Amino acid sequence: MKTLSQKYMKNIVYALTFLILGNSCYDKQKTKDTAAKDSISISIRPRSDLNKTSPKTINGVIYETENVRLYGDSTIDRSKISHAYLKFELYIGFEDFPVDKIDHEKYANLDLKSNNEANNFRTNLREGYRADTANFAGHYSFVFWGCGSPCQSSLLIDRKTGKIYDSPSASVGYDFKVSSRMLIVNPPDTSGFYFDCSHCKPIIYLFDEKTKTFRELRARKP
Repeated sequence: MKTLSQKYMKNIVYALTFLILGNSCYDKQKTKDTAAKDSISISIRPRSDLNKTSPKTINGVIYETENVRLYGDSTIDRSKISHAYLKFELYIGFEDFPVDKIDHEKYANLDLKSNNEANNFRTNLREGYRADTANFAGHYSFVFWGCGSPCQSSLLIDRKTGKIYDSPSASVGYDFKVSSRMLIVNPPDTSGFYFDCSHCKPIIYLFDEKTKTFRELRARKP
């Protein structure tokens, strides 16, 4: 009798355990199904992307000065455009204005009274005239010096008479030859480009031996 009672109780325990486990699995599955049914798929973007926008491309002026105007996407940060260089087309050369003779001799002392500005720059002129050879237009000493940034001044000395003549000022230097009467103020770099600014454009001058003056040469328009 005791054995049958024990077996009967075991069967009841097994049955209750089965029912409990079955209900538990059903509840878990129901919870999963409900969560899956009610869930919403969310795409998370990095915070850095939230501030990014797709700028609309606008065709406008990107960079503009007195000499050049660039067009393109005007949404570009203009502060990142630091400067521009322009190509200088040299329409004539030093060989187009040759001198008849090159004479390096010095025939007279420096005459500081021959020019109103000479005495103010006598140290520069004396140093320049001390050179053993001429450096411009056959028998002249072209002397130049810095006068600020960007600024250069110059004067011309005739080595035959010692007299001093006015010559052009510049911003970024000069280019000249002893065999030619041509002078380039603000010459371009070795690749032919120059910095785009109001006072950096190359200018070509021609020295007149008779009047002792410089005349600006301009390219003829086609």
